[in-house]
Amino acid sequence: MIGLRGTGKSTVGPDLAKRLGWSFVDTDSVVQERAGKSIRELFADSGEAEFRRIETEVVQEYCKQSNVVIATGGGAVLNPQNVAALRHDSFVVHLTASPSELWRRISIDRTTAETRPKLTDADSELDELKKLMLSRAAIYAQARHAEVSVESRSPDEVTEAVLILMRAHGVLQR
Repeated sequence: MIGLRGTGKSTVGPDLAKRLGWSFVDTDSVVQERAGKSIRELFADSGEAEFRRIETEVVQEYCKQSNVVIATGGGAVLNPQNVAALRHDSFVVHLTASPSELWRRISIDRTTAETRPKLTDADSELDELKKLMLSRAAIYAQARHAEVSVESRSPDEVTEAVLILMRAHGVLQR
């Protein structure tokens, strides 16, 4: 699963994996474990390049496994190697929402502010989300096989939508 921060990849992913009988991995969590610090601390101490290096290592590693649901960080698709690995023998779902919905979700998630760096250098978080959405739209479109809006949907409804798309694309038996 790909998408901006706040789309629910880390929430929907475990449920999807459970329903499929697969394993689940959140690449941001693995990066934090390997670095021994939060993503915010990793950015501050070593820079974005080091974060992206570890992230690519993690994405490459887990994409070689079968029957795993992978929730990537929002910027994982910025590296074409990650996109190629994700699309190889996999089904990539892009979770989406409006900037205002993402801002609402992020603002109520206390751990986001504590563990994640600012998204961009924009003046407000909502402006940051709009800027990121515009700058990454084409990248997400090229990386995905399907798109699911999470707007006004519960995590269970999003999971069900992903399963329907997986069946429709022949990823799962009907």
